[in-house]
Amino acid sequence: MTDEHLVGLIDSNLQTLHTAAQLLKTLKNDQYSHIQRPHFESSLGKHLRHILDHYLCFRRDFAKGIIDYDQRQRDCQLEIDKDYALCVIQQIVHFLEGLKQHASARQCLRVLMCNDVDVPEGEITESSLGRELQFLQGHSVHHYALMAAILRISGHAVGHDFGVAPSTLVHEKTVKESA
Repeated sequence: MTDEHLVGLIDSNLQTLHTAAQLLKTLKNDQYSHIQRPHFESSLGKHLRHILDHYLCFRRDFAKGIIDYDQRQRDCQLEIDKDYALCVIQQIVHFLEGLKQHASARQCLRVLMCNDVDVPEGEITESSLGRELQFLQGHSVHHYALMAAILRISGHAVGHDFGVAPSTLVHEKTVKESA
């Protein structure tokens, strides 16, 4: 992976966060925090808080070189206050913009594995900056897909590409162009 490719991954994450910010600007706090029962057990805010928790862990642990996604803050204010969520998104964006200047594609990171029944406590996996940026974006898009379903069921218009993996969008474009 080249440093140029790494900048592209950072830009993709920035675009993913920008998409969330744009969505938040179209919602009221009650829409953001409402749980659409019986169809869903989580609100838009809970999904976005979960996404941002992972970015916040990444930001917190990056300098140490070992990322622990299990030690999330789980700040409940992120689930109910869209303006607060927008501020946190801006903080993460600022951090990622700074990575463009100082990060190297060859930068090694380690990830502390979750304390699952089948995983010994403290298990560490070797990773890289690029791989963690790929994870963060893919994880976000996965939750955006769930958010899109919540939005659609509540009658909120959502673009067809919100919550769709970039590789799927590329595939759809290729199929359309070859037809």
